[in-house]
Order: sequence, then structure tokens, then C-alpha cells
Amino acid sequence: MMLLKVSGPVKQNKRAVNHCNLKTGVINIYALHVKDLSYTYRAGNRPALENITFKVAAGETLGVVGLNGSGKTTLSYCLCGIIPHYFYGTMTGTVTVKDMDTRKTPLLQLTDEVGIVLQDPNVQLLMPTVEDDIAFGLENRKLQPEIIRGKIEQVLELTGTTHLRHENPNRLSGGEKQLIALATVLAMDPSIIVFDESLSMLDQAGTEKIIRVMQLLKKRGTTMVLIDHTGKGHLVYDKISILEEGKIIRRGPRDQILADRQFLLDHKLLSTWEG
Repeated sequence: MMLLKVSGPVKQNKRAVNHCNLKTGVINIYALHVKDLSYTYRAGNRPALENITFKVAAGETLGVVGLNGSGKTTLSYCLCGIIPHYFYGTMTGTVTVKDMDTRKTPLLQLTDEVGIVLQDPNVQLLMPTVEDDIAFGLENRKLQPEIIRGKIEQVLELTGTTHLRHENPNRLSGGEKQLIALATVLAMDPSIIVFDESLSMLDQAGTEKIIRVMQLLKKRGTTMVLIDHTGKGHLVYDKISILEEGKIIRRGPRDQILADRQFLLDHKLLSTWEG
């Protein structure tokens, strides 16, 4: 890990490229650090993830690519703390989110820094109106009504969904639902967002709208991990890690990975990137 010593008081900034451990006075350039991570579901007979190690720098976008069943969604659950706080399998190794060990840190505290957008937006949209869905998490944090209203306005504008604020999410298109699911996460102001196959069920128009928001977040310095077997989000990636049977078999800069067509062909990924 690249570390820099600093002296004197440090001003905290959630979206700064570096963040500082105030106890040690050490600046860490990594928002996520996964080390020797293995996980087996309680009912599983083999590891869903095995000896996974990687780092994601603050402000960086990592694409995690692999075929169905390669362990991508399990990894996304580990990154945001759903594993081990919700699923109780066997986990070894560590996942560190902004200097917080996910096993030792309460899930509610982890959500201050990392949010997840799921493949199926219906799982995240439970209220009668779009505005209510966005407000739900903020109200649970007992924020003042004026602060909640301000955050709702901000995320509706960012996602281009202001005109949907009074709509019932059940009546929206798939792309609109995914934008609102993203808005509910953005309202909590996480510095890290994990997208778990969030583009896979969308048509081209819906995909383009989500990618537009991703690009805006990238400019703002948000750290992102895109779990993406379709390759639709490849223009947003900085780096790529390829998962196969629970193991990272290759990683590197986006353009370097995409240029190796033979490797992609050998691992049945070439069609993911074509077109």
C-alpha cells in the first residue's frame, strides 16, 4: 500500500482523492482494499470466492467482469458489508472500506461510505412515490426535513428524474426504476458505489442514462465498482478484474485487457465487448 505521513490537523473530505486515518496520521490512497478474501455460503460445497486480493484507489472505477456464476454478486455483497452482516457463511481474509474492516464495523456505519445499486431495482423501491423512496433512508437517519428536501432535489436533478418525483415506481420503465434506485443510494451521499449488474436488464436508452450519471459521478471523484457481465459500462472503467470460478484470473488497465481479444475469446468473454 502506498502511504504518506502527514503532520498537523487534517481536514476531512469524503470526495478527496486521498483520505486520512486520523488516529495514525497516515494518508491512504485506497478507498477499497480486499486481501485474501474467500467466502463459502452456508449451504455451499465449494467457495464462491477464493483468495481474492485487489485495491481500488479513491476516485477510481473498477470493472469486475465474468460469466454467470463466477462470483461477481458475492463479491459485491462483500464490498458493501452485506456479507458478513446479512449472509452467514464462512468468510476469511479482509475487506477494508476507508480503513474500516467490514467484519468489525456495523453495517449501518458502512452505509455511510459505500452504497450498492442492485440488478433488480424493484428490490430497492418499496414506497408509493419516487420522492418517498428517496426520503426513506434519509428519514431513518433522522435528518431535518429541510435537509431531506434539499437532498431529494439534488439527486433528482443529478439523475434527470425531477419529473418523476410524484410517480409510483411500479409504473415506471426499467430504466427509470434503475435511475430512481440509484437516486436512493446517492441521497445517502456515499463516497463508494457498487453497481451489481445494474445495466444488465436495461435497453440501450436506459443504459445510456445510467452511464451518463456514472460519468458525472466519476468527475465528482466517486469511487465505483461496476459488476458487469455485459460489458455495457466499459467506457467508464479505469481498470478491469476478470473473475472466473471465484478467482481473479486477470487484472489490468481497461484498454490493455480489451485489446487482448484472444484472451477474451478463450474465456468466452469476447462477445461481451463486441459492438
